[in-house]
Amino acid sequence: MMEMKEIMEGERILIEHHLEDFFRQEMERSSDEPLMVELLEALREYTLRGGKRIRSILAIMGYKAVRGDDLDRARKASISLELIQSMLLIHDDIMDRSDERRGGPSFHRIFQGLHERRGYLGSAERFGYNMAVIGGDLAESLGEKVLAASGFPPERVVEAVRVQSDMIRDTGFGQVFDIHSEVRPSWSEDMVEKVQKYKTARYTLEGPLHIGAVLHGAEEGQLRALSGYAIPVGIAFQIVDDILGFFGDPKRGGKEDLADIKEGKRTLLITKAMELAGGEDRRLLMETLGSDHITVEEAERVRGIIRDCGSERYSRMRASELTVKGITALEGADLEDDVVEFLKDLAGYLLDRA
Repeated sequence: MMEMKEIMEGERILIEHHLEDFFRQEMERSSDEPLMVELLEALREYTLRGGKRIRSILAIMGYKAVRGDDLDRARKASISLELIQSMLLIHDDIMDRSDERRGGPSFHRIFQGLHERRGYLGSAERFGYNMAVIGGDLAESLGEKVLAASGFPPERVVEAVRVQSDMIRDTGFGQVFDIHSEVRPSWSEDMVEKVQKYKTARYTLEGPLHIGAVLHGAEEGQLRALSGYAIPVGIAFQIVDDILGFFGDPKRGGKEDLADIKEGKRTLLITKAMELAGGEDRRLLMETLGSDHITVEEAERVRGIIRDCGSERYSRMRASELTVKGITALEGADLEDDVVEFLKDLAGYLLDRA
């Protein structure tokens, strides 16, 4: 497990060096247009602000899994995923009207603040949202550019771009399902898993692994094995994230804020609790989840209901089952042994966070 973490940290550092180089080159190309440099600098800061770079790392691992050996070229190509990640986070913050991201202002708030400091005319809020839409679009186009200019054989680049496009499409579908889940009066466990599959598993694990693998000409059986791992582990990853968001991270000692309860998203925790809780408890869940005015005391009552009705236990069990399923899919696969061990350790790490 420690070796897996050391590998991730080493790759993170190299990936961020490539990101810095990429943004420097883009800003030099636009140096005669100060407003473009300003936008690129904001996108650079936002992209490099934090994160484990797990998607880029998995693209590199997908490349290594099918015995690719030009790792520096793979790393340069992998940063396309960090740019796509920025696009999705920028647009997600617009939809959620979030003020912060990774310990700093969300992208639209960066430009809202700029509008206010410079005394621009009109609505600062609208200016911020407009610039964030443009910034997200720019990040996606730069992500496509990275792959196109990666230097791999053209037919492999085309396939990688197709995989990335499918990944973005599926993430959008997952977002559609998620938005509907917030407004429909009922939501099934199957629909919860569909959101997790499209919005997390394909975007965070399967897409990156496939992008790296196809850049080295992966065969169909190798891609199937990677999918057999990525989809269940990705769903388990989201279940654990939802548990941490709801109850807090026990390794950090303490609760998270009330954001997950206030949003009222139909996670597995919530959906199962609605099924298992008794009448009065169920009524309380329906009244408090999604409320902007929930108190700390009410939140603790909600957490108690989730625990007492068995929803938390069920969710942990489901995450464990899915992790085992994903690890099993790697058995006997025609993939590099050290990458298989890395992926197994990663799956265990993602599960054990909660």
